[in-house]
Amino acid sequence: MNPPPRAPGSYTLLLRLDAPAQINVGRLGVVKFPAGWYVYCGSAFGAGGLAARLGRHAAGSGALHWHIGHLRRVAHLVDWRWAEGQQVECAWAQALARQGGVIIAPGFGSSDCRESCGSHLLYFRQQIFDTDFIDEKA
Repeated sequence: MNPPPRAPGSYTLLLRLDAPAQINVGRLGVVKFPAGWYVYCGSAFGAGGLAARLGRHAAGSGALHWHIGHLRRVAHLVDWRWAEGQQVECAWAQALARQGGVIIAPGFGSSDCRESCGSHLLYFRQQIFDTDFIDEKA
């Protein structure tokens, strides 16, 4: 995986869950995650930008500030992508849904979403990480 810049921007995480898991995801409650592939869409506009946020996700430990932290404790981080200076995680989540992504946990990562996304976490039975969705505009 390429090291991310300190610039602000949006990112995606490609995660693999080897076995089904039931996880308490904070206010979302207990969620049943099937084994498979997940793409999470997020943004990093705080201090340290993409480097700080993706570094935290790569570690998979620390305080659980976001929904993804709960899943990250059991799922393997396989890859990531980002776009500097752009807030496009909603467009990406919507594009992934159009590509067959399934919402397992409604509201996951999208509690502050302004575009009424069903979730910023999409499930795929088989591996996906076609970067075409990054360039697609919703």
